[in-house]
Amino acid sequence: LMRGTVQGSRSRYLSMALASRKLMNRLDSFTQQKGERDESMVEALTNLVTIMDTSWQTSNSFGPVPGRSPFGRYEQALIVNEVAEPFSSRDVRGKLTCILAGTIQDADREATVREINEFLYDLENRALNKYSEESSEHEW
Repeated sequence: LMRGTVQGSRSRYLSMALASRKLMNRLDSFTQQKGERDESMVEALTNLVTIMDTSWQTSNSFGPVPGRSPFGRYEQALIVNEVAEPFSSRDVRGKLTCILAGTIQDADREATVREINEFLYDLENRALNKYSEESSEHEW
């Protein structure tokens, strides 16, 4: 039973790192395609903003966020919010919301995506670090 729990936790961290990387790539395309948003990017951004809005879940360590977001389990939500904290002065959450709402100005698009991608890069690295820790702690 414990081994399955560890494997599940490890795969969620890896999934989170992959989702962060995919979102960075989609945001780069968003910049190159002059602000055209695709459905998968909108869904990923929506999930991420939802997690950032819900530091609520610290009281329920077993409840996932609705949907299938790789950012949505308790451990992953904690990491998202930990990584977001140093970026709060740059209002990454607000910038994500502007992209979702389609209100981002053309002149600001590249700089905004660069800041969001810095956040996502840190998120990806934190998830990979956690994955690595879980792997080395529980080798059988």
